[in-house]
Amino acid sequence: MGGRRVQWMRTSRFGGFSAMLLSTMGLSTFAFFAIAVAASEIEAEFGISKFEIGLLGAINTLVGGIFAPAAGRLSDTVGGRTAMAITLGLSAASAVAIAVSTSYLFLLLAMAFAGLPQGLGNPASNKAIADGIAEAKRGILTGIKQSGVQAAVFVSGFAVPWLTAEFGWRSSMWVLAVISAVAMLGIGLIPPPSEERPKDSDGTRSAAPLSTFVNQVAIYGFLLGVVGGGLGRFLPLFAEEQVGFSLEQAGRVFGVQGLIAIPTRLISGILLDRGVSARLMLAIMGAFGALSVLLILAASGGAASFLWIGTVLGGMTLGAWNTAANLSMIRQPDAGRATGRLILGFLIGLTVGGPLVGWSIDSFGYSPAWIGSAIFALLGTAVIARRPRDSQPSVRLGT
Repeated sequence: MGGRRVQWMRTSRFGGFSAMLLSTMGLSTFAFFAIAVAASEIEAEFGISKFEIGLLGAINTLVGGIFAPAAGRLSDTVGGRTAMAITLGLSAASAVAIAVSTSYLFLLLAMAFAGLPQGLGNPASNKAIADGIAEAKRGILTGIKQSGVQAAVFVSGFAVPWLTAEFGWRSSMWVLAVISAVAMLGIGLIPPPSEERPKDSDGTRSAAPLSTFVNQVAIYGFLLGVVGGGLGRFLPLFAEEQVGFSLEQAGRVFGVQGLIAIPTRLISGILLDRGVSARLMLAIMGAFGALSVLLILAASGGAASFLWIGTVLGGMTLGAWNTAANLSMIRQPDAGRATGRLILGFLIGLTVGGPLVGWSIDSFGYSPAWIGSAIFALLGTAVIARRPRDSQPSVRLGT
């Protein structure tokens, strides 16, 4: 009887922590997706251009990327539990700022503010996993937490249009603020550090240089971020203009890619827990990610089957590599600082990807844009596949 109770308590704690990780990642990124969904309403209210709408997302990811290294150091200093509480607090505060925006400039500044939880979410949650979870269970938890971002995509896609129609676009921001504040009450579900964090002899936290592998993953994240930034913003438009899909069908294409990414992220975590090399997984995802973009390109002229195959493959690769990348950072001695380096690369890639691919499409059409995206994905594979000289100590970490 006692054994069952202990097992139930362990399962409950694991479930509670999983829920907090999922919620923190979803809530910290929700504003970015919600503003995209409500773009037409915002465009009409403030009388702004599509470029200015795009600037709202770009400033959010840019600030998040620039802040990420400092967010990583903060997470290492205060611990994952406290850093996650700060993330939720920033999510609530930035949602309020967006909701009360009375001008485009105010909204732009509020979206920049919302970049802070965007940049802190991964370092904080990764540090929390590194602090309190045995290595054997970190992969599945990383897959769960990374699925929070995809959950935010789905919730924003279904809830924001309804809330906007009934109560106006600002209502989704008020809901985000309330839920983020309520989520802070669950901070006790986050396990405390299982052991003392590494200290130098003078009592301060180690500031040893990060490994070459961390920098490789950060560069990989930048390159895949460029690809994701372009595909994420222009895949539905490509489906409409080049394949002949309706607006609703194009939306389903985007949704399928996100849907496929959720179980793939979870399965990736399980495989990583069972000893699959993160470096190998990232290399494979980069290579097949390039293939997925080329399959999407092959759909030009109405070959819808290629579009669906490419979209599914893209969800399994370009939409799911984050689990392996983040788990690699969790396994580093300074998990928060290492994650900050990764997120800096990834979010800057997202910031650059949309405008770069958009310019390429405007100037040369879709073919060069998609071919260029495939090349970026292959470059990511080349970067991560090269094992540096300092990688031997990290073999134990599964990198």
